[in-house]
Amino acid sequence: MRILIISHVFAPYNHIGSVRVSKTAKYLQQANHELRILTMSNCGYPATLPLEIPPEWVIATPWLKLPLTFIKYPTHPLASITQQLIRSKQRMMLILAKKLIFAYRTIFFFPDIAIGWFPFAMTHAHTLLKYWKPDIILASGPSFVSLLIANTLHSHYQIPWVGELRDLWADNHQYPYADWRRPLEAWFERHTLATSAGLITVSEPLAQTLRWRYNKPTEVILHGFDLGDYPQERKQIHNAKLKIIYTGIIHAEKQQASPLFAALQQLGPRAAQIQIIFYSALNAGTASMLEQARTYGVEHLVQFHDLIPYSASLAQQTAADILLLLTWIDRRERGVYTGKLFEYLGARRPILGIGPDDNVAADLIHERQAGIVLQDKDAIAQQLLIWLDAKQRNGHIPDLPISVTSGLSRQAQTLNMAAFLERVREVSRG
Repeated sequence: MRILIISHVFAPYNHIGSVRVSKTAKYLQQANHELRILTMSNCGYPATLPLEIPPEWVIATPWLKLPLTFIKYPTHPLASITQQLIRSKQRMMLILAKKLIFAYRTIFFFPDIAIGWFPFAMTHAHTLLKYWKPDIILASGPSFVSLLIANTLHSHYQIPWVGELRDLWADNHQYPYADWRRPLEAWFERHTLATSAGLITVSEPLAQTLRWRYNKPTEVILHGFDLGDYPQERKQIHNAKLKIIYTGIIHAEKQQASPLFAALQQLGPRAAQIQIIFYSALNAGTASMLEQARTYGVEHLVQFHDLIPYSASLAQQTAADILLLLTWIDRRERGVYTGKLFEYLGARRPILGIGPDDNVAADLIHERQAGIVLQDKDAIAQQLLIWLDAKQRNGHIPDLPISVTSGLSRQAQTLNMAAFLERVREVSRG
């Protein structure tokens, strides 16, 4: 097939959505599909993700950055939490500024921050379609501007298109705008997706929501992992300490590590044999982790490092004794995986999940026997002691069996996607 992929993020820009779409393109090419990628240039993320398809297939367009597209608030996790809040006047000014920015984004970022990409993407798409016509369009969001572009191209050229919703749109429980806007956005979503020939999402609960709303063919394609990106040999670090590593973004109000820190406090002197390392953006999320660690007097056991490139992140995962996953504390997020979970499974290191266990992430960990998900401090402390004793006895924590990764590779998931796209195309052709 000839497939036009539309995504506002793509390699070399390192974002979890970009990793998924870029790997999809890699394995669609390997399956002998001809591709073109319509994406944004200079989208604001680090350019550290390898491009694994011919560069001439990628059409990276300029885009109009609306004011206040990227904002970094003055918070640093290694600063004293008290110092950050000590000047109440400055704090009030910051709160006011955040409210004004929130209101501005609610009004002008419709459907989201990438709306300034739409006219540039359409111009380049029209030029492309003069000499190269795809059999099907795959539009991946967020950004949901990708889906709007696909809808518009369909109205001009009658090319069938499939919408990939890595997160739900108006039904998203982490909806980033004012609630008064949601009904308008729900109408806009229905109008946009009405012309799609099929939908893709990342978990069965999300797929059920889409099927109920739209009664369209809907396929679950998991995030997966790419075995070729991991170090060929696990780096053996001769360290008596149990090294627990977290990689990725932390959402301050949606994830908690307090039960883990409480367990460390409970372990007393043995806690000194445990080292917890976060590789994450140094922002409110890591500040929240530090505050929680300080609450239990174990901040000296925790290290914070800024985000690292994709390949370095995988190397750290494979070098870890234990990988830390923070599940969503909001029960409405039960149907949401994170891409990080599949990277963890690919690393084949035991996973310690902290938080609720009634969600798809915990179910997958349990089904694959890849670790444990706990939120009781006594149970966490007991599990930490089991791992500590095993490392001291054997010198290392053994890898998980290869069976934990069966069927979860990005290649396998992309082949499932290609089969779905082919079925949708055939139905659209009548």
